Amino acid sequence: MKVVSLRCAPFRIPLRRPLATARGLIKQREGWLVELRDAEGRCGFGEAAPLPGFGFESLAELRRSLGEAAAPLCGAEIEGPADGRARIASAVANAPGARAALDCALHDLAARVRGTSLAAWLASGGALRDPVATSALVAASLPDAAADEARTKVAAGHRTLKLKVGGGRDLARVAAVRDAVGAEIALRVDANGVWSERDAPRALERLALHAPAFVEEPLASRDPAAWARLRAVSPVPIAADESAPDVASARALLDAGAADWIVLKPAAQGGLAAAWEIAALARAADAGVVVTSFLDTAIGRASALHLAAALPGRVADAGLATGALLASDLAELADAAAMPLPDAAGLGVVPDPACFTRDLESAA
Repeated sequence: MKVVSLRCAPFRIPLRRPLATARGLIKQREGWLVELRDAEGRCGFGEAAPLPGFGFESLAELRRSLGEAAAPLCGAEIEGPADGRARIASAVANAPGARAALDCALHDLAARVRGTSLAAWLASGGALRDPVATSALVAASLPDAAADEARTKVAAGHRTLKLKVGGGRDLARVAAVRDAVGAEIALRVDANGVWSERDAPRALERLALHAPAFVEEPLASRDPAAWARLRAVSPVPIAADESAPDVASARALLDAGAADWIVLKPAAQGGLAAAWEIAALARAADAGVVVTSFLDTAIGRASALHLAAALPGRVADAGLATGALLASDLAELADAAAMPLPDAAGLGVVPDPACFTRDLESAA
């Protein structure tokens, strides 16, 4: 496929209500939408929306990296996503957001050229999950409200619920949700690195009373040895999220025997190829994986949906039903307890052409 242009457009989408995490409130998602176009007029899309405090490049750095990636791509005959990644490696070496957006766009374009879904491209003949079962985030901060929200999510078909912790009512919220939905519904707890190694065991003992399937990112430290020590005494399975931002970090955790689960976020880990490699490392270490959104727009969520559909091995319900948290979106992709793959080739979703207001670089 011959790439003839790389375009991008900024976006800023507020959340319907601020989302509380241990790192503070998230009020909006801001980033860049990316389009790669080939000589036949086919387009591949990606997005990059860094979250402050999560180790990403700034929006200005992201914009600069996307611009630098245009020259080695535009006008070139690209053999596939791996070739495209090799061409832009130096431009995005220190820009995981830009790397993820361009990797997604390369995969999307390659699958559209072949006329197949992105999931089928990734699976290379392997079986697909279609539809993909999803978890639901319970965002209410008060116990009674969280219980009501949990009942609504379960009534909509979700069999897995997730709660973020880090505030003063954490245990009460988890207890209220467990009482509301019963023992058959899986609960996940995301601590976003709120506990020290000294405090984490006691916190996990208290949570264990409510039988969480796993606790994400329990430690402030990212030291694999500290994680391994905690896992050895934890009554709750441990999942790594922000502590596995790339292949090397995931490998270090798995080699240390420090995690039962690895969270896969293509938008945060440098793209689909990196997430796929991390999943392979997890399978080799007998760990499970769970694909989740990075509070992405429909472009990023669709990418993660195809990944979740294509992965072999032990894959938990995907954390992808997050579109309703956004006040608007770049494309149409409905939340559901069981999300089907889109019918069209590639990602199967296309943003409004009006999104693109400026060219980074274009060559014929």
